[in-house]
Amino acid sequence: MISIKQVDYNGIDSLKYVTESVPAVLPNGVLVKMAVLPVVPTDLKRESNPNATSEQFGTLPRTIGVSGVGTVVSVGSNRDSELLNKRVLLLNPSGTFSEYVLNENNDWLFMLPDEVSDNEAATLTATSLVLKKEIEDSTFSNVFITGANSVIGIYLLQQLNTVDKKIYPIVTPSSKTYLKDFLPDIQVYTVSDISEKLDSAIIADIAGNEEILKSLSDKIIDLSIVSIAIMKQNKFSNFKFVHESFDHTTYEYLIEQLADQSLRAPIGKVFDDHDVKQAQHYLEDNHSRGRILLKF
Repeated sequence: MISIKQVDYNGIDSLKYVTESVPAVLPNGVLVKMAVLPVVPTDLKRESNPNATSEQFGTLPRTIGVSGVGTVVSVGSNRDSELLNKRVLLLNPSGTFSEYVLNENNDWLFMLPDEVSDNEAATLTATSLVLKKEIEDSTFSNVFITGANSVIGIYLLQQLNTVDKKIYPIVTPSSKTYLKDFLPDIQVYTVSDISEKLDSAIIADIAGNEEILKSLSDKIIDLSIVSIAIMKQNKFSNFKFVHESFDHTTYEYLIEQLADQSLRAPIGKVFDDHDVKQAQHYLEDNHSRGRILLKF
């Protein structure tokens, strides 16, 4: 089988296509033939900087990717035989960009209902719910979301419809039309649109742009920042880095929301498996326009 490996820290163009043996299925294993894989910013960061994220997923070479959608083709004797031939969402921090991925953790495998397509399921991330909890727990009534046009931002905005706070989705001017088209009922802002001085606010930072954070901080007297994009900084006093931890019930909940159309999946451009470098460059060079996907 073919796997896509990071072999050094020289960036996207150093990725290698490696031929490996198909994993053997032991009693606790489930073998998944992968079909659709999300191209995510975290991989781009790891491919050029060994200290880019707080998570540690082994030494190089490593198979890239942390999730994907496929079909179960073999089931070990200790696992549920009903999984065979089922479409599944697979979470696997040690890598998913392979023709076949072995799952040995039932908590990281999810059967997909017919109402949820492969592409829709491949966009899923629970990071938006981490930010939602931080917003809900905050005593501030004003909420700014930087990078609101990102996949995480779009999911977060849809999940905040029950939160009784003033939401300011912040995007670049070039992304304003895209977000307004995707979520037409939500008011969208650029930094320059914020002219009033606010007593207090929380910023849910997805973009990781310190210049934008500084511009917003100049307009807010009492400020709290929660970021998924910046791990450490010394410019803001009330600052917190958060990240997603894999949780089975959370992903079951998200899949149910896609199935009943409570959530709309932001699907972007779809690439073939041999175009993984092109797909990553596209993600790196373009403002977010939905989740970039790779067909395997």
